[in-house]
Amino acid sequence: MHSTGNDERSSNQGYLPRGAACVSCRRRKMKCDGKRPVCSQCDRAGRAEDCEYMTGQERSTVQILEDNISRLEARIQELQNPATPAAAVKLHQPYTGGPSSAQQPPVPSPSRTPPIQDPPRHIAENLMSTFLAHAAQVGFFLNVPRFQASFFINQPTGRPSPALISSAYLWAIRFSHDPSVKVHEAAYLDRATQDAATALSGTHPERIMHTIQAEVLLANYFFASGRFFEGKYHVTTAISMVFSAGLHRIRSATPQQSQTSADNRLSAPRDPTEEGERILALWTVLNLDKTWAIALEERPNFEYSSHALATKIDTPWPLEMEDFEQGRLPPQARTSNTIQNFLNGVATPDLGVSLSAIEAKTAVLWERVATFTRKYQPDSSPETMQTLLQEFNNLTSVLESVLRHLPSPDPQALVRVQDVQKARRAGVVYSMLCAAIIRLNVPLASTGSNAAAKRKMLATARTILEIVLALRSRGPAYLDPIIGTVWIEASQVVFDEVAFIRSARASGSLPAGSADDRAMLSLVQQATSAMSDFSDNIPLTSFQVSKIRETGQSL
Repeated sequence: MHSTGNDERSSNQGYLPRGAACVSCRRRKMKCDGKRPVCSQCDRAGRAEDCEYMTGQERSTVQILEDNISRLEARIQELQNPATPAAAVKLHQPYTGGPSSAQQPPVPSPSRTPPIQDPPRHIAENLMSTFLAHAAQVGFFLNVPRFQASFFINQPTGRPSPALISSAYLWAIRFSHDPSVKVHEAAYLDRATQDAATALSGTHPERIMHTIQAEVLLANYFFASGRFFEGKYHVTTAISMVFSAGLHRIRSATPQQSQTSADNRLSAPRDPTEEGERILALWTVLNLDKTWAIALEERPNFEYSSHALATKIDTPWPLEMEDFEQGRLPPQARTSNTIQNFLNGVATPDLGVSLSAIEAKTAVLWERVATFTRKYQPDSSPETMQTLLQEFNNLTSVLESVLRHLPSPDPQALVRVQDVQKARRAGVVYSMLCAAIIRLNVPLASTGSNAAAKRKMLATARTILEIVLALRSRGPAYLDPIIGTVWIEASQVVFDEVAFIRSARASGSLPAGSADDRAMLSLVQQATSAMSDFSDNIPLTSFQVSKIRETGQSL
């Protein structure tokens, strides 16, 4: 900030008093002439915006930013290394603690991490097999057969980009139970983050799409490790890339002159499969942005707005990759205002009934519900309350319409889905829809005057726990790391009801026919045992499940 003293100080005035140099020169240990408002050193170097003078106890912008960063780093340390245990009954989002540092791979130092070579062919094949078995749960949207076919091509430009290869290896190592493989996790984490940071400056022909995919994998990796700050960084990067590449305007019915720079511009897709990858990339990144914003109780990077000048998503809802391969998106199909039309119940050419579309719609709805609950105040004016109740009814209706496109409302139906990968995806998205329903009803149930909302919350929480048991019957696996947030939501509803029943019983005011608190706790205990099967090697989920178990045992 500039002094209110003289605007000029002669550069030939002799020496400057101690502390009179500008902040920029002082930090760089350069001789400063003290000229105001911009010294000669900063003027020559083009750093006019960094040339600041301090008087008295004032702090520079740089110092303020450094203090903010220090507070963020301290908060991250607090999240990753909780000093005190969580409360006995309440489970909060975001979490008052996080996975301990002992559960996470150490952050490698670039100066100490030796360069690593690609593993031998037989090991690489095993790693890729391990990765692809669970890739759908960590945001892999590229065409799997093409990815596999290109992985072992000898020409560098024919293979996936280095950032994508490193990120895929990183997840394969995380999924592995082999100690001789796990020992390389820190080195591959370092390599993957460095490759991603420089990917766009390279010459790989698929650098844009492959870098987006790598950023998604890295974001999920950090979130799964409880390293939220780093996860948010990679989500932000991915969001920036999909919009700068114009992926939000694929098949737009309202074409506009491209504002995308030449460096980020994608050529026309070569075939329906490549177009499908781009459509899936957009929705995968938006899903990641929205769901983790909800988990961390923050606002997403991209928020839907009905404002005329707001950025719109014109890209159609995604199909399944096999549908894109078979050209099932009609060549003449054009769409616009995809999210707005969905929320307003406007019929569109793309029905959006694929599992991928349901995943995208669920993320949109979950975020809209979170926005609604932030606005809802029970003491609002009658006019405001009428508007809020109208929004509540609309969201309820849209949620129910999406639920109808699931295979069945019965969690046990997941046992009968032939494709086990799709069964797991359906289980996760069904659980997320249920979490949205719970959150939507919280404001009404919390007033104590809406018994129907409370009953709906409890029934929906039970459904989530039953889904966990149904998924376990399909065998152990890894689930999208966001699932722990859903399990926390469901368990908290049950714990609150158990506490209410016991309090009412103690006071003699328990209504006849009330639910059996022991049966409810038994369901949570069974589900928690099943949750443990899905949290192996996923520090955040392991931590969340441990908190659910501890809370249940304290009741």
